[in-house]
Amino acid sequence: MVERIYLNPNEPDPTFMVYKEEARRVMLKILAGKSECFWILGKTGIGKTTFLLWINKFASMYKLKSIYFHGGEELKFEDFKNEIDKITKASFFSRIFLKKKYTEAPIAVLIDEADSIKDEKIWKYVVSKLDEPDLNLSVVMASVEESEEIKQYFKGRDIEKMELEKPSTDILMEMIRKRIEAGGGEGYQPFGKQLIKDVIESSDTIREILIKLEEVAK
Repeated sequence: MVERIYLNPNEPDPTFMVYKEEARRVMLKILAGKSECFWILGKTGIGKTTFLLWINKFASMYKLKSIYFHGGEELKFEDFKNEIDKITKASFFSRIFLKKKYTEAPIAVLIDEADSIKDEKIWKYVVSKLDEPDLNLSVVMASVEESEEIKQYFKGRDIEKMELEKPSTDILMEMIRKRIEAGGGEGYQPFGKQLIKDVIESSDTIREILIKLEEVAK
């Protein structure tokens, strides 16, 4: 039987990301530009958190530095600022001998559930870092919808919006197969290929698919 943890809809796992090409495109644009802004949009459960976690996991392979923040009232400004300051700081050698203040590597700040962050100090600090001429920092936000309140902080800046939509049935079938095999199953068993296909086609989001399959696995 499949270990349920691999189907758990509440534990996003970048191992099973289905938007890799879109995420690679974001990273390549960050590498090619400076102070880029992206907004990943989509229904709850479509895979926005997994999208950001995948970038965070593989950024170093693209010579990027990255840092992930989960939004919400629990995200405190001082903690946010301290983490940003740490990742943007130049190395000891660069500070002492080259008199550099910031790292020369491009940095991707990944902010999940951006619309739930109400502390204006956080957004003002992000914008201040985007404005730093010696710092190559970009921001990738994710939320269900755009927030007019947040957009005001980025007024005058281009924000590239990317709407995540439900992938094709073939892509989702392959993702489910990998989850099953990671849990010790084989192929599409114990669910069966047709059952999985039916569940996919009757669902709107990846999370909904996993919830339904988890119910079957009980």
